[in-house]
Amino acid sequence: MSFITFGGGRQLNIDVGQPTVLHVGAGINQLSFPVTLDARNTIGGGVSLSLTGHAWLGPARHDYLGPYTTAEADATFEGLRIPASIVLPLPDEQLAVIEQRRAGADLTFWLDSNVVLGFDPAVASGSADDRWPARQAQDSVSVQGEVWARLLAQGRAGMSLAIVMAVPLDRSTAGRAGGHLRGAIRKVNNGEYSDAVTEARKAIEAVHEPGRSLRAARAVLAVSQDARTLGQRLSLARYAIYGLASPAAHGDANASAVEWDRESAMAVIAGVAALLACGDRQDPE
Repeated sequence: MSFITFGGGRQLNIDVGQPTVLHVGAGINQLSFPVTLDARNTIGGGVSLSLTGHAWLGPARHDYLGPYTTAEADATFEGLRIPASIVLPLPDEQLAVIEQRRAGADLTFWLDSNVVLGFDPAVASGSADDRWPARQAQDSVSVQGEVWARLLAQGRAGMSLAIVMAVPLDRSTAGRAGGHLRGAIRKVNNGEYSDAVTEARKAIEAVHEPGRSLRAARAVLAVSQDARTLGQRLSLARYAIYGLASPAAHGDANASAVEWDRESAMAVIAGVAALLACGDRQDPE
């Protein structure tokens, strides 16, 4: 809860509750926090009120989430508390990052708020300090892990798949692989599904030399299934995904018979991203 004092003896309490609704959209979602605004009988009715700000994730505010606003325009009601709703847009990728950061635990949202009052006749003839309508406030909202999981389930947010992996924007090996994955997503969005699969294949090649991956896969196949480690099984998966992504780059009869669509192309891209994200768990080639 935040307590703000304005000029002219005006006051405002801002009480932000745990998020209650996650509206799932086409690639972007909307998280809603209930808010109660209480002027404590110090502001007359009919004064417009704007509440906007920025949201952060985590107790140390490490991750910036973006700007938020209220769902509707608000105004004071003399002697009454004002119900409102903060809405925070969250793309699918951000939901995936939040889940990665959360790792099954609780969440903390930080809200940096900007509060602006509209024209208030009660202070129209007062000093400049009394009339100044803008103030800042901060609130933290803790969300229990089971509450957050329920929001995701109710909103069917789990129907959207996003793989989170660190991708540096440089010419390192990981940077080149990430560049190919970003190119693959762009090509999917342009309807170039075969080219998207080829870009995903290049992402694997940027990290793993195909010949060495084949030798590693053959070595794993020589091991009894019951004796294979997680790293060995991931190596097999890597080689299988590489084989799945290869026809798009070939011109032979079998390759030309493969018809890629959005779903199959995204399946390859998601598989490549997931394998690259856990690359440190795979056995060396």
